[in-house]
Amino acid sequence: MKLVTVSALLCAMITLIVAAEEGGTEAKPSEEHLVEKRWYWYKYRGWYKYGNRYYRYFPYRLDWVHAQRHCQSMHANLASVRNLREYRVIQRVIYRATHSYPITWLGGSDAQKEHHWFWIDGTPFSFTYWCRGEPNNARHSEHCMHMNSSRHKCMNDIYCHYRYPYVCVWKRR
Repeated sequence: MKLVTVSALLCAMITLIVAAEEGGTEAKPSEEHLVEKRWYWYKYRGWYKYGNRYYRYFPYRLDWVHAQRHCQSMHANLASVRNLREYRVIQRVIYRATHSYPITWLGGSDAQKEHHWFWIDGTPFSFTYWCRGEPNNARHSEHCMHMNSSRHKCMNDIYCHYRYPYVCVWKRR
């Protein structure tokens, strides 16, 4: 009996949503505008600006894929790094949140093609700060990148299923 009630309720909600989307065009732009305003207000809280990019550290220990999904849920991506100064900015974002430099996911991966690294947000892959001897692709399965590895606080390739905190980046257009 409960399943039938829940199913009926779900169908009714879907019908209402579809009807609202197909409804008059006058109400739609103002609703979208309100959502957009709320999004930008939320977006700036807790994010650190550097140029036209905003960074935020998340202490949740997730694997690389789930960290990226969490970033995407906020219209962001795992962080990409364009130069050493930006790397240091990201380290400061992490330090402000943790008062340390924990190993943290970045958005670099070579999972598509071995030794062909890319940034998940599409930023050209032109800068790296690899630790000595990295990326070494141990056992041919280290396809994701983290930062603050070793005492040198550099980049390292690592197994994507490991769980680390992460930094998301959001680009202002």
